[in-house]
Amino acid sequence: RLLQTSPVAMETAVRGEAEVPAALVEELTKWRREVCSSCGASAMFYCPYCCLPVGVPAGVTVPRARLPFARCDIIFDDAPKKATSIHAKVLAPEQVRLIDLFTAEGNSNRTLSRRGAASKAETDKDASGDSLDLSVLREIPEYDPHITLVLFPDDSSATFEEVASQNGFGPPECITLVVIDSPWKRAQVLRKHPRLANLQSIRLGRPPSSRFWRYHSEGTGCVSTVEALAALAKEVRPSQGGATCEACEDTPGLDPLM
Repeated sequence: RLLQTSPVAMETAVRGEAEVPAALVEELTKWRREVCSSCGASAMFYCPYCCLPVGVPAGVTVPRARLPFARCDIIFDDAPKKATSIHAKVLAPEQVRLIDLFTAEGNSNRTLSRRGAASKAETDKDASGDSLDLSVLREIPEYDPHITLVLFPDDSSATFEEVASQNGFGPPECITLVVIDSPWKRAQVLRKHPRLANLQSIRLGRPPSSRFWRYHSEGTGCVSTVEALAALAKEVRPSQGGATCEACEDTPGLDPLM
């Protein structure tokens, strides 16, 4: 939840101008803005370019979440400092891969694809033992429609439960989940990309109320990207409460993504 708090919102909370749990306010005061050891950017809570925790207080452990999918690919076309999909990469780095469509070749500003030492390729193993390349990609890859789902609430979307029962998908641990993180109009265009158009869309069966600090006027059922991912994980693995992590086992009900 700290990751969803902007520096401005944090200062407001500390001054007592917002309804924030006392325990969270106390925790916020322990964090400090520091320089990212990888790229040199000044950041608070996490570096939006290297996707690494920054300024972690002594004695605090940042949870390492485990998603109920083989991998989550986030197609990213927004400013890193605004996008909550970065939180997912910070908290589940072994499973989240970013596809950076935001970086422009015509400029040299710091972005996800130009971020210093942390841009080295990262690899992990999936359930079958095959190597997963988790470095940042610069274009949308080809996907296998039999094991890939897109979290996108279009007219043809269904809940995960409906898709899993009707289409013969394998267990969640074999599925690649694709998430689009961009302004809504741009997201609608990206959903029609040739490498995404033939993939099944899924939507949340029970959208939660948003707790994200950047409020909107789009009505109920609209949540940030990381909130949608956390909610879907709970629908896929209700018995486990969604995403899991070893550090959270002693705290029932704690969601490592939130």
